[in-house]
Amino acid sequence: MLVKDVKTITNYVLLCCSLLFASARATEWTIETVDSTETGLYSSLRIDKDGNAHVTYVVGGQNELRYAFWDHLQKKWFTMPVDINASFCSLTLDSKQRPHISYAEAGTASGSRLRYARWDGSKWSKEAIPLDSDIIGFYTSIALDTADRPNISFYEYRGRKGTDLHIRLRVVSWTGQYWEVRTVDGSEGSGKYNSMAADAAGQLRLAYANVHALTPGARMATWNGKEWRLEIVDDRTSSNGDTVGVSMAMALDKGGAPHLCYRDTNAMLMKYAMLSNGRWVTEMVDSLVTAPPFTDRNSITVDDAGRPYISYYDGRSGELRLAHKEGVRWLIEVVDSGFAGLTSSIQLGRGVIWVSYGDETNHLLKVARRTIETPVSNGRDGNSATSTPAQATEPKQLGLQHEKQH
Repeated sequence: MLVKDVKTITNYVLLCCSLLFASARATEWTIETVDSTETGLYSSLRIDKDGNAHVTYVVGGQNELRYAFWDHLQKKWFTMPVDINASFCSLTLDSKQRPHISYAEAGTASGSRLRYARWDGSKWSKEAIPLDSDIIGFYTSIALDTADRPNISFYEYRGRKGTDLHIRLRVVSWTGQYWEVRTVDGSEGSGKYNSMAADAAGQLRLAYANVHALTPGARMATWNGKEWRLEIVDDRTSSNGDTVGVSMAMALDKGGAPHLCYRDTNAMLMKYAMLSNGRWVTEMVDSLVTAPPFTDRNSITVDDAGRPYISYYDGRSGELRLAHKEGVRWLIEVVDSGFAGLTSSIQLGRGVIWVSYGDETNHLLKVARRTIETPVSNGRDGNSATSTPAQATEPKQLGLQHEKQH
């Protein structure tokens, strides 16, 4: 069912007029070039239990999918090719700390497929997932169950040939014997931006945006073992069809609760949402004068105390920014500038915060890191960026399609 759980009532203000400068300075960022071949797009970053960093990304030319590894003992980056003709990719690590990657093929005249790669300990094992989708585009996201079996969310831009199925959100899962596919949200425009994670029990959570002009909004889906339960997180819209939910990203805290970050393209805001006592509470994080490219994606991670850290790109200033919450305040700092910061990915590990991102000016993949011992900003204080909880409404039914493909 589709539960319209909240409708946010917020006194929106121009944050750029209310933000204050923080006097203290955070720990300096260490910024490294990981790959100087071409701009590293769609980066997806994970830190393993030993403190090593893993990144997957796509570079130009043949749209090559690459993997980078930072050895915490050697303090050195290593890179290798994985596949060609790739686009939007997502990375996760299994119980042995080995990488698994989902990605869409770069679009061709004959369509595009969803692909999956994993490191088996000595080489990359790659496959095209057998789906009847004609074109798969934009973001994919991968999460593993407790048996290390992959689940991949994707945006089906065009469905089976000869049908009018299109632009819907689906998830395909490996059962151990075959790939099983389900439609999560069949309403038009759902899933262009999607972010999936599994909690400690293996339950899947999937945050996504509906970008259709008539039904826009930030949404959440939860797999209960039988079906996907859908909720509207934020559906504030305007008369011109601008929406919230663009560049959606999600992280789970250690208790399994979801934390979301996304853009409000109507009010030009970065927003944050969390589930509190069964209700979605949304907050304003920062104001943006100009939207970044439509393919951009934000990223979010949460520390053990439940504090969120958000990386995002300001398209006008060309700045990669990081916002983190201390009490009721959002503290904002500039990580990098000079039009560096596109499609960032953020993670925490051993008291260090890591961000991977593309540098469009110098055509690089970069990674920035700093300790989080000093919880202050070298930029702006988003002190006034708070909002009120919204009221729940009656549930709304939505028919779902469930399919299996072997």
